[in-house]
Amino acid sequence: MAMEISRNVQNTNLVYSPRYNTNLVDYGIDKPFALDRGQLVLGQLAKEFGKTLDYVEPVELLPSQLNLVHSEDYLIRLHKSEQEWIKIFELKANEYNPHNATMPLMDLFHDISLKAGGTLLASQLALEYGLAANLGGGYHHAFANCGRGFCVLNDIAIAIKVLQADQKINKAMIIDLDFHQGDGTALIFKDDNSVFTLSVHSQEGWPEFKQRSNIDVPIFTGEENLYLSKTQNAINHALKIFIPDLIVFVAGSDPYEKDVLPGTRFLKLSLEQLAQRDSFVIDTATKLAIPLVMVFAGGYGPYVWEVHYNAVKEMLAKTGFLKNN
Repeated sequence: MAMEISRNVQNTNLVYSPRYNTNLVDYGIDKPFALDRGQLVLGQLAKEFGKTLDYVEPVELLPSQLNLVHSEDYLIRLHKSEQEWIKIFELKANEYNPHNATMPLMDLFHDISLKAGGTLLASQLALEYGLAANLGGGYHHAFANCGRGFCVLNDIAIAIKVLQADQKINKAMIIDLDFHQGDGTALIFKDDNSVFTLSVHSQEGWPEFKQRSNIDVPIFTGEENLYLSKTQNAINHALKIFIPDLIVFVAGSDPYEKDVLPGTRFLKLSLEQLAQRDSFVIDTATKLAIPLVMVFAGGYGPYVWEVHYNAVKEMLAKTGFLKNN
């Protein structure tokens, strides 16, 4: 079941594909999604360092890998039901026009499976290099039997389950710092003692009904000044009681004060606060010699890539790949 790390380049801990920038117009969709953050991060890195940095391109997940997390009935619906996709992407009548589409809506599955495959590949690279990033992914709202909140396949859960099945890891920890609670992964691993789920999220934000993680840290409106201390304390506590073989860092940029999604108005953090957040997570994993893979998760608007840029740059510096490229 193992996905071989077949590199088109050597010595990189970044996973990306130009196909991450799905052209939604081809599917008849007129709704803004943050699909180009990886491209923007790579572009800024190239601008700053005067050269294009290497990355590895993933492949789509195998059916046997998908089945480790998702029900067969749900996977069938994704391949056959247009309404399933409309529901997951919350498409209003004016946001989807099949008459303008050149490709069936269900064919989106291939691009999403590729991005989910990127999380698995980046996880494998993290085990090899200590730190790695998928410049996308992080679909933490997908449940085993349905998708929601723009999330179709739970790439985080799939990557962990595949690595466990391949006996590459025994235990994993998910540190989810997206604006929204990682409800899909929390429910998937609810009764699994080999996976520890930690979520720091807006209390007032969607989803209204929260699942139960191993540690949940709700941040209330007006608590921006407490965000870093609450996050750091929770992570330190989690790593005292659970030592994983891999950390999956869900590094959502939607708590950024420049995020444009109306639902993220309850928590507005500065770029500096988020840089400190991400540095703490990366530094902590590095000091404890625990492999860490980062995924982008949520983030909306023209500026949220700045958050990911700082985190990716730090990971590259920590692993020496800025010098190697």
